Amino acid sequence: MVHDKMTDKFTETDLLVIGGGIAGCCIAAKAAETGLSVTILEKSHTRRSGNAGQGIDHYESVPRGCVTPKLLTEKFQSEMTRINGGGRFGNPNLLYQYFASQWDTIEELEKLGVPMKWDDGDYYFFNRPDMFPGERYWLRVHWQMIKPILSKAVRDRGVNVFERVMATELLKDKGRIAGATAMNTRTGEFLVIKAKAVVMATGIFQRCYDGESPMSGPYKLRYDGCPASLSGDGYAMAYRAGADLVNMDANGWMFRCRDDLCISFGNFEHNDGLPSTYFTWDGEEFPFADALVYRKMEESGKAPLYRWLKHMPKDYHKRGELCFVDEKMVDFKFAEDRRFNPQSHAYEVTPFKPLSFMASTGIHIDENYSSRIPGLFAIGDAASPLHSCSVAAGSAFLLAKKLPEYLKTVPDLVIDIDQVESAREIIFTPMETEKPDTEPLELESAVRFICERYVGILKSEGKLKEGLRRLGSLRRLVLPRVNAKNPHQIMRYLEARNVLDLAEVHINSCLLRKESRGNFIRLDYPDLDSSRDSILTHLRMEDGKAVNELVMVPEMKPEYMKED
Repeated sequence: MVHDKMTDKFTETDLLVIGGGIAGCCIAAKAAETGLSVTILEKSHTRRSGNAGQGIDHYESVPRGCVTPKLLTEKFQSEMTRINGGGRFGNPNLLYQYFASQWDTIEELEKLGVPMKWDDGDYYFFNRPDMFPGERYWLRVHWQMIKPILSKAVRDRGVNVFERVMATELLKDKGRIAGATAMNTRTGEFLVIKAKAVVMATGIFQRCYDGESPMSGPYKLRYDGCPASLSGDGYAMAYRAGADLVNMDANGWMFRCRDDLCISFGNFEHNDGLPSTYFTWDGEEFPFADALVYRKMEESGKAPLYRWLKHMPKDYHKRGELCFVDEKMVDFKFAEDRRFNPQSHAYEVTPFKPLSFMASTGIHIDENYSSRIPGLFAIGDAASPLHSCSVAAGSAFLLAKKLPEYLKTVPDLVIDIDQVESAREIIFTPMETEKPDTEPLELESAVRFICERYVGILKSEGKLKEGLRRLGSLRRLVLPRVNAKNPHQIMRYLEARNVLDLAEVHINSCLLRKESRGNFIRLDYPDLDSSRDSILTHLRMEDGKAVNELVMVPEMKPEYMKED
């Protein structure tokens, strides 16, 4: 038993879910239905936490019997190939499992009270011309209230929910996961949770780069997704515990808006198959292109490049407004303040602004959603390659069905007092700093500057090594000087520490990849290295040292290759 002086609260549970977004709430609710005792740690509030906190306007699915799981998996992979380059995607069998059960997932969501049908009482599918020309793919949904609905669902099923509580470190017993430590970001209460299994559902990593929005005043934490879900807490905890992170070199979205405050990116992509138009500064229209093509256009004097919606009919813009209501209603206010009108304004775009880490990144898992550490699982955006709200929900339900049998095999676990003491010291050291002179966001902003300047989209060895050197200076000279006056600032400190850890992982992964493909561009290695086809970069921490490994991408199973 943990000594009373070591913790303010001790909890024991069958399953600990870290992160209360769509994936976390779905697995908690479903696992509780099987009779497991389930605990959620959410550093925000489950009513509005995660990247779906503001709402969602679309859900990736197809009509029943429209497309086979095999074809859907291949299309998803081709989409990532367009971004990351060929052979750089994760385990296709994980995606096949989801696509084969996608209508089971929809039915499970409806059982939780989530609305999946449109105003007319039927499912509203719309066209994605880049995926299935002429076919209706993707489901429009009214999900402004998705998170309040899921928050109620987990409570109705007796899940033990800790809100405003941030998980900080994973605990292990003889190499097996035994639980986690955490801190209440309002009261400073220190918690230890003993668990037979831990599911990481903390979201994607993004905050080692600036968002699309201006970096002044209130916009320092304004990203396309929820900033609380983008600090890489789950990635960092898993990495420090010895789990593999995969493809941490792959980042960036092609042709994003430079200013995401004035319009939702989805309005350019997802509205009933009516694509936006790309054009050069002098009005010449051009098709979608990758970063290398953009670079040639810039060198020929065609930049800046823009997208617009001026040519769209009025009913298109009406549908766009519905998307805003369902997903990012606050953007109406931002657009009004800036006097931006989607019906008449053009939006500058750039492929050279690194943004979110893509779907091939995350905690490496096998087809049972297990990491290399027994007892540690990952789903949704925390795992590779399970990104998007639909796959988050699907992976949650699929894993929930497997957990009862797994938990029967777990031996008695012991909490290591030394691990608890070390975790507690990390949390509260900023309040004991003798010379408090650096706020947490100053440290994080410095990390972002280094990644923007020395990593970015156009990479080279000298820049990467200089970035790594500067991050090392921050770790030695600045991290020990960060102060925190209250528990909320401690949370910001812990986030900045995670961002710093993962920025180093990111640069090390980029240094290991001496080639160019997709949106990964090494100016000093401009050619594709065919020996890296279907090879993923794995990085983990062993005995305090970073370890890397090149791993072959699994092929799709023969039984999955057969058309249904």
